[in-house]
Amino acid sequence: MQLLNFGDAIAICQRSSEKLFRILDMYEALADVLPDLHALFAADPKDLICEEADGILKRLGDAVKGTLMEFGYAIQKEPSRKPTQGGEIHPMTHYVMNYVKFLVVYINKLNILLDNGGACGTDEGSSEGWENKNTDGENFENMTPLGRRMLLIISYLESNLDEKSKVYEDGAMRYIFLMNNILYIVNKVKDSELGRLLGDHWIRRHRSQIRQYATSYLRTSWTKVLSCLKDDGYGSGSSSSISKVALKEKFKNFNMAFEEIYRVQTTWKVPDPQLREELRISISEKVIPAYRSFMGRFGGQLEGGRHGKYIKYMPDDLESHLSDLFEGLPGLTPRKRT
Repeated sequence: MQLLNFGDAIAICQRSSEKLFRILDMYEALADVLPDLHALFAADPKDLICEEADGILKRLGDAVKGTLMEFGYAIQKEPSRKPTQGGEIHPMTHYVMNYVKFLVVYINKLNILLDNGGACGTDEGSSEGWENKNTDGENFENMTPLGRRMLLIISYLESNLDEKSKVYEDGAMRYIFLMNNILYIVNKVKDSELGRLLGDHWIRRHRSQIRQYATSYLRTSWTKVLSCLKDDGYGSGSSSSISKVALKEKFKNFNMAFEEIYRVQTTWKVPDPQLREELRISISEKVIPAYRSFMGRFGGQLEGGRHGKYIKYMPDDLESHLSDLFEGLPGLTPRKRT
C-alpha cells in the first residue's frame, strides 16, 4: 500500500514536461505487474489492492495525457521574441524536437493511452479543426494516435517559429531562420521513429517548404544586386555611345550592394553544411553569370586608367567571396582584386 500511495502521489502532483518520462516509466512498470497482482491476492485483499492499483494506473495515464496536452499549449504560447544570433536554430526547436524524439521510445504505451478517450488526448475538443488548417492535407485520420499527437505538437512548433521569424527586420534573414529551423525539424523526424509516424509525405512537403524559403531568400536578398547588372537598353546602341558616367554608376552601385550583403551575411549562420552549400550555389548561379555577362559587354569601357577603380572584382573574386557566406564570422570585408 505504501508503494501504491507513492504512485498515487506522483499521479496527482503538479504536471510538468520534465516529469513525463518518469510518469511513463511508472505507468509501464505498474501495467506490467498488474496481472501478477491480480494472481497474487485473493478475497478481500485482492479487491482492495487490485482496485487501488487499477485506479492509480488510470490516474497515471491521465497524468500522461494531461502533461502532453499542456506541453502542446506551452509550445503555442512560448513567448520569447528575442531573435537568435545569425538566424540560427531557436532553443525551443532544439528542446521540442529532442523531447518528442525521446517520447517515441514509449510508442506502444502511448498509442494505447492516446487511443483511450480520443486521438488527441484530453484536448481533442479544443483542437477540433486545427489539424485540417495546419497539417496541410496530412492523412490525419489514418495515422496512429501517437502519430497524430506528434503531428500536432510539431505543427504548434512551426506556427510559433513563424511568429518568431517576424522579429527579424531583414526579410532575407527571416527566411534563413525559417530554413535553419524547419530543416532541423525535418532531420530529427527523418532520422528517428518519428519518420515512420509522420510518413514520407510529411517529409517531402517540408523539404518543398524549405525550397520555397530559399527562393524567397534569393529574391529578397539579391534582387537589388542583380538590378545593378541590367543594361537598361545600352545594348541597343553602339558601344561608343554608352555613357561612361552611367557605367561607372552601375559598377559603383553593384560594388556597394554586394559588399553590404557580404558584410552582413557572413555573420549569418547556416549550420547544416548541405543547405549552406546549396544556398551558395543558388546565389552563384544567379550572380556570377549576370556579372560576367555585364563585364564582358561593358567592362572594357572602364578598364585602365582612373576608370579601372570602378571594376573592383573579377567573377572569380565574387565566387570566392560567396564561399564565405553563412559561416557566422563577423567583421569580414570583401577583398579587392589585385
